[in-house]
Amino acid sequence: MPILATLHRDGRTIVKSTVTQVVPAGAQGLYLTVTFPELRTVEQILHIEATTDPKVWILTAGLMQDKSYVGNTVGISLYLDPAAGTTLTAEVLAIGF
Repeated sequence: MPILATLHRDGRTIVKSTVTQVVPAGAQGLYLTVTFPELRTVEQILHIEATTDPKVWILTAGLMQDKSYVGNTVGISLYLDPAAGTTLTAEVLAIGF
């Protein structure tokens, strides 16, 4: 999980983390847990880039529905409709301390 930038004025850091999960049978959404070891506290999610294998259509307007922060861990609910066995990979950019 690389550090992408450090904001020297206030010491915040922008980092990237990647998580991969296989869609279970019957799932209409996924709850992903993303941890940022470089941060003590996540302040904000800046961007999520999601891809699937095999390729399926993802409606990005409704991609991230719910999120919760606890320290350097973020829980994200993703609502999509891929077939069981589809591999979802999400790259998440966050800023924090």
